[in-house]
Amino acid sequence: MAELFTPADDARTRRPDKTYSKHIMLTEFGREKIEAWAKANGLNFSAAIETLALMGLDDERSAYAIPALRATTLQGIRLSFNRIARLLSDIAIEAAASRTMSEGIMLQLIREMAAENPDDFVAMMNISRDGRNQTHTRIRAFHDDITHNVEQDAIRRLKKSVSRVQALFAGDEEEAMHG
Repeated sequence: MAELFTPADDARTRRPDKTYSKHIMLTEFGREKIEAWAKANGLNFSAAIETLALMGLDDERSAYAIPALRATTLQGIRLSFNRIARLLSDIAIEAAASRTMSEGIMLQLIREMAAENPDDFVAMMNISRDGRNQTHTRIRAFHDDITHNVEQDAIRRLKKSVSRVQALFAGDEEEAMHG
């Protein structure tokens, strides 16, 4: 019997075993259903019909279901990956915007200090850590409070993004996209 091959540029999954030609007759309805299932699972028609037949016969050899399972799994991974990539892009954009904004604020503060104290603005900007200067201690405490609040807000936003990713893996695409 002749071995069947699909074209080299065919993106459908090949079966690992040698295949043989067999001619069958199908109704138009049955053929359309099998073709649709094959396309949805990334299989050629022959692999799809064989997989469906073996599944219907409760054949326990998993090798026949592997191409369909592989195709279905890859399709799910591709869909989820695109959504995860979008979420990661949002995070990266927000981080870049935050960095640009904080650098701009820092430069503005340095410029203002330099305008007020052109000869010793570097010394004026230093905040001691020794605790002897009450103003510096209060500045550090205020800075620590701001940092804590910003971190808590970032954690809340990150948890929201993580819950969107978890919803994707749970299959709740509507919640993930609008959550």
